[in-house]
Amino acid sequence: MINKIANNIKCITLLLLITGLCWGQDCDEGEVELWDDCYSIENTTELELTGLYIDGEIPSEIGNLINLVSLNLAANRFSGSIPPEIGNLTNLNYLYLQNNELTGSIPPEIGTLSNLIGLKLYGNQLTGEIPPEIGNLTSLAYLSLFYNELSGSIPPEIGNLADLEHLYLYGNDLSGVIPPEIGELTSLSYLYLNGNELSGSIPPEIGNLSNLTNLYLYENQLTGVIPAEIANLTHLVNWWFYDNQLTGELPCTMCELDVDWNDSSYFNISGNQFCPPYPDCIPENIGEQDTTNCEAIPVRQFDLWGQCYMIENTDSLNLGNTGLTGTIPPDIGNLINLTHVYLYGNELTGEIPAEIGNLENLTHLYLYDNDLTGPLPPEIGNLTSLTHLYLYGNGLTEELPPEIGDMINLKHLFLYDNQLTGGIPPELGNLTHLNYLYLNDNQLNGDLAESVCDLNLDWSNSLHFNIFNNFLCPPYPSCMENYMGYQDTSNCSQVLSTEKQGPVSYALYNAYPNPFNPVTTLHYVLPKDGLVYITIYDMMGRVVNNLVSSQQRAGYKSIQWNATNDAGQPVSAGVYLYTINAGEFRQAKKMVLLK
Repeated sequence: MINKIANNIKCITLLLLITGLCWGQDCDEGEVELWDDCYSIENTTELELTGLYIDGEIPSEIGNLINLVSLNLAANRFSGSIPPEIGNLTNLNYLYLQNNELTGSIPPEIGTLSNLIGLKLYGNQLTGEIPPEIGNLTSLAYLSLFYNELSGSIPPEIGNLADLEHLYLYGNDLSGVIPPEIGELTSLSYLYLNGNELSGSIPPEIGNLSNLTNLYLYENQLTGVIPAEIANLTHLVNWWFYDNQLTGELPCTMCELDVDWNDSSYFNISGNQFCPPYPDCIPENIGEQDTTNCEAIPVRQFDLWGQCYMIENTDSLNLGNTGLTGTIPPDIGNLINLTHVYLYGNELTGEIPAEIGNLENLTHLYLYDNDLTGPLPPEIGNLTSLTHLYLYGNGLTEELPPEIGDMINLKHLFLYDNQLTGGIPPELGNLTHLNYLYLNDNQLNGDLAESVCDLNLDWSNSLHFNIFNNFLCPPYPSCMENYMGYQDTSNCSQVLSTEKQGPVSYALYNAYPNPFNPVTTLHYVLPKDGLVYITIYDMMGRVVNNLVSSQQRAGYKSIQWNATNDAGQPVSAGVYLYTINAGEFRQAKKMVLLK
C-alpha cells in the first residue's frame, strides 16, 4: 500500500513539473493563478483538468496562457459563458470543454484559433447561433457541438473546413436549410445533423462527400427528394433519414451503395412520404410511408436497357459497343438533361423515336453502326444545340425531313451508308456552321438546290464532303459540280426539279409520319391545273373526311390531316385509307393512327 501511494505521488509530481504548476505558493511574475494554482505563462503547453467536479466560471485569465497547445476542461461543473479571451490561445490544437454546464453563445473570438484540430463543446447549455467565424478554423478535423441549445442556421462558412472529418451538430435547435457549401467538406467521414429543425431539401452537393461513412439526418423537417447524387457516396455504411417530410421516388442509383439495406441499425427512412415503386434493394425495409400525394409527384427515373437513369443527373449515355439489342425506347426523351448520347456499334433496330426531339440540350448524338430503319423523325429539328450527328451505317429510309435545317449549330452531319431517298431539302443551306457533310452511299435523287452553296464547306476536300453513289441529277450547284463523284443518272429524265420545271405526272406519296399521332402530312404531285379531291376513309369504306375538294394549280403539294372527321371531332385509332382523284388519276394508300 505504501509503495502504491509513493508511486502516485511521483506521478503527480511529474505532471506538475510538465505543466509548470507551482503548488501551494503565491504566483510569481510570469505566472497565472487559476483555481488556486499557479501556471507558468511560458512553459504551460498542456492543461488537463477533467472529471474533477470543478465549478464556477472559466476565468478570463485563461487567455494569458498563450503557449497552450491543449486545453481540456471536460466533465466538470463549469457554468457561465466561454470567455472571449479564449481567442488569445492562438497556438491551441485541442479545445475540449464538453460535458459542463456552460451557457451563453459561442464567442466569435474562437475564430482566431486557426491551428485548432479538435473542438468539443458538446453536452452544455450553449445558446445562440454558430458563429460564422468558425469557418476560419481551417485546420479543424473534429467539430462536436451536439446536445446544446444552439439555434439559427448552419453557417455557409462551414464549407471552409476542408480538413474536417467529424461534424456533430445533432440534438440542437438548428433551423434553415443544409447549406450547399457542406459539399466542400470532402474529407468528411461522419455527418450528424439529426434532432434539429432543419428544413428545405437535401442539397445535391452532398454527393461530393465521397469519404462519408455515416450520414444521420433523421428527426428534422427536411422536404423534397433525395438527390440522385447520393449514389456517389460509395463508402456510406450508415444512412438514417427517418422522421422527415421527404417525398418522391427514391433514387434507383442508391442500390449501388454498399449498405446493409435490410438492417435498420444501418439504414432507416421510415416516417417520410416516399412513393412506390421502391428500389429493388429495399422493398422489405421501407418502413411506414405517407403515399397520399404520390399521384401528383412526377416520375424522376426511367429504365433503359435494364438500367435505371435519373433525370436530374443523367447528362450522358455512354453505351457504345456494349451489345445492345431491341429498339431505342421512347423513354429516352425523358432524360432532358442529356448532352451526349453514345449508342453506336450495337444491334439496335426499329425507328429512331420521335421523343428524341425532347433532348434540347443534346450536343452529340452517335447512333451509327446499328440496324436502325425507317425515316429520320422531323422532331430531330428540335435539337438546336446539336453539333455532332452521326447516323451512318444503318438502314434509314425515306426523305430527309426539311426540319434538319433547324439544327443551326450542327458542325458534323454523317448520314452515309443508309437507304435514304428523295431529294436533299433546300433547308440544308441553313446549316452555316457545318464543317463535315457525308451523304454518300444512299439513294438520294432529284436535283440539288443552289441554296446548299450557302454552306461554308470545303467542297473540294473529300474528308469534309462526300455525296458519292446516289441518284442525283444534273445540273449541279456551282459550288459542288466538280465534286459530285459517281451518280446514277439513268432516271434523271423522269426526275424534274421544282426549281427548273414543273412535274410531268401525277403522284401520291406515303403519308409522313406513318404511323402517326396526332398529325400526318399527305404529299402529292399535279402536272397540270385541275379539280382535286382527297378523301379519307375508314376500313369499312365510310367517308371520314373530305380533306381536299378544290381547284388547284400544278405543282408539288402537301396537306396535313389532324385525325378529325368533317365535323372536327377526333377519330379513333386504326387504319385509314386516303385517296386522290384528279382528272383521270386515281390512287389510294394506307396510314395508321395511334392513340
